Amino acid sequence: MKILVTGGSGLIGRFAVDRLVRSGHDVLAVERTASAPHAAGLLRATTEVIGDASDPRLMDSVMPGIDAVVHLAAIPAPLGHTARELLTANSITTMTVLEAAGEHGVKAVVMASSISILGMAWCADLMDPLYLPVDEDHPLRPTEGYALSKECDEAAARMASRRWGLPIVAMRFPFTDTRESIQSRRTDADATTRLAKELWAYLDVRDAARAIELGIGAMIDGAVRGCSVVNVLADDVLLDEPLGELMSLWHPAVPFDADQYGFRGAYDASSARELLGFEAEHLIHPRM
Repeated sequence: MKILVTGGSGLIGRFAVDRLVRSGHDVLAVERTASAPHAAGLLRATTEVIGDASDPRLMDSVMPGIDAVVHLAAIPAPLGHTARELLTANSITTMTVLEAAGEHGVKAVVMASSISILGMAWCADLMDPLYLPVDEDHPLRPTEGYALSKECDEAAARMASRRWGLPIVAMRFPFTDTRESIQSRRTDADATTRLAKELWAYLDVRDAARAIELGIGAMIDGAVRGCSVVNVLADDVLLDEPLGELMSLWHPAVPFDADQYGFRGAYDASSARELLGFEAEHLIHPRM
């Protein structure tokens, strides 16, 4: 299969490219700048194209013959950017990629969304979820440009699916990094409030790459059609306190039955399991 990856030199992009190449796919990565040498053991894309995924002429030139698209190119956080810059860099780019994919008959699109879409992660104040577990239908309450850009991305995906019949899976990722960085974040005193805003969610980047591959396969096989939005994260909490203790301390007003959770996460991960057959394998607190 020929697969186009935007943002192929980013963290998730590097691991996704490596996994797809190892699975025997012909991978074309679009990157804004030439990628630095990858960490030992990570394979590079079959073909690397230097350019901006927001350029419609570039997307039109690389899309012929592509079977599946993995769209990861984005500004990944609001810090240091205006809302206008975030909407331009993220949402306009997403629409450019989806339009090219639709016009060229691509069979599957996996795109990166984020749990930040809910509005809690980058809110100036601590914002409570309305209920637990947080599923994909939880109301969106953006207070800054990054969350809004992800809401626009998902709206663009729904439109593109209706207009061109594109199968699309938008994956709402949490904080996603290597095992070492995840472990480091657990002991970072400066991240305490940030973790509470994110409801202690995380994902090992190796699991992100596997979810992407599963998403492509599910759409190519015809098991997933239309536009689907799924939480893709570890069903676990980042810290060593069970979710009930953490919620009581940081979000005491949220109705919550702690006996049902233990160390299970605050987000509902069932859609990814049911639609894609995905469950995170790299957990801080492995299931017994």
